Amino acid sequence: MTQEDTTPILQHIIDDYNALGSPKYRYADLDKLKRDYDLLMGMKVFHKGTPDYDNIVNAISQTISRMSPKEYNGWLVLSERGINKAIPPVVKKKNHPVTFPFEWIDRKSGQTCYINHGYWNQLNYMVMDVIGYFLLLKKGENLLPKEPDPIFKNIDSIAEEEKRFANSNKLTSNFITGDEQAIKRIEATRHWIHFDDKEFRKYTDLDMSSNDIKDLLLDTSRVEFKLVFPVRLPDEKRKANRKVKDHHYTMNLFSRLFEFGYIDRDVRNDGVVQNREYYISFNTTLGQLFAHNLLSKSYDWLENRFYNLPNNAQIFYRRFLLHNTYKHTQYNLETIIESLNLKDKNITNLINTIETSAFKPLREQGLIDSFEKVTGLYGIKYIIKKSKKVKPNDPDDEQE
Repeated sequence: MTQEDTTPILQHIIDDYNALGSPKYRYADLDKLKRDYDLLMGMKVFHKGTPDYDNIVNAISQTISRMSPKEYNGWLVLSERGINKAIPPVVKKKNHPVTFPFEWIDRKSGQTCYINHGYWNQLNYMVMDVIGYFLLLKKGENLLPKEPDPIFKNIDSIAEEEKRFANSNKLTSNFITGDEQAIKRIEATRHWIHFDDKEFRKYTDLDMSSNDIKDLLLDTSRVEFKLVFPVRLPDEKRKANRKVKDHHYTMNLFSRLFEFGYIDRDVRNDGVVQNREYYISFNTTLGQLFAHNLLSKSYDWLENRFYNLPNNAQIFYRRFLLHNTYKHTQYNLETIIESLNLKDKNITNLINTIETSAFKPLREQGLIDSFEKVTGLYGIKYIIKKSKKVKPNDPDDEQE
């Protein structure tokens, strides 16, 4: 290769890089940058010391460094699988009103599912991650329990519990403020937790005010669901080796995920609350199913910086990738659009939204290795490759 051969290649690399949007790391293709960098190293003998060459080498190397996965030393949280699989996002969008109860058809059972009295987005999923982790830490006395401790034995026992909840007097309100007697009623339930603003911020890596946290917990607690919910139970066909798997329970009645109350512990003279304590009880049908799965070790791990990803990136990863161990998966474009609840009618805009707000941020954080768009007989699909799992799960876990 001569200097004449490399000069147009160098200029092409410079033009391609300059054409990227800003910031470069959000719009660049990491694999292409690495190939371009290798080409630049191959022509180093001809161009080193020239401003164009040195500038582009420096720029691309910095962008590659920014996009490459790095070791992370933040807090880990865990995420219960049933919530991620069963509940789709229901997001308030301009010019796309949502009629409640919002309904959809569960693909495996064909049953109609419902969400009522509120929207559901990436922050609500995050709430369930954090309070679920607190539940297990409490159960294990600040450590995760070593052995499973399920609430239910089989589907029939779940149905019996749902009937009991329907016929009993539960907590009188799903949120209580400053009432010590009401807090004692929460503490008298079977599964409850207690935490404050500082603990919540630590595990979310988000700078939220006390009012922000209180409002988010309240909004999450008010939403009601009627779902086909995956519940981790023993596989009757595998009693000899104690295997467990998902059994799908069809809820007969609407249920919230938890009841909660709070007490203002630190209030400034001007009335601004600087610290609240929260008390949460999973004393509902869906709350018990959620707690059961956690106590049965049906969860996956997340780094708390995950919550800083764009909304679509978080939801796609939860709905499609978090709970499986496959290194290669593929999804039809229509399936992705439906699961992310995207409303744009322009296919070009949809593809751009999915790639820039979901796939590229996941790749930058190292949660996927690559994505590839393929057009075939049945339309557009994406092939996703990933090798990283934040923390291994139990050896008995089965791929879903």
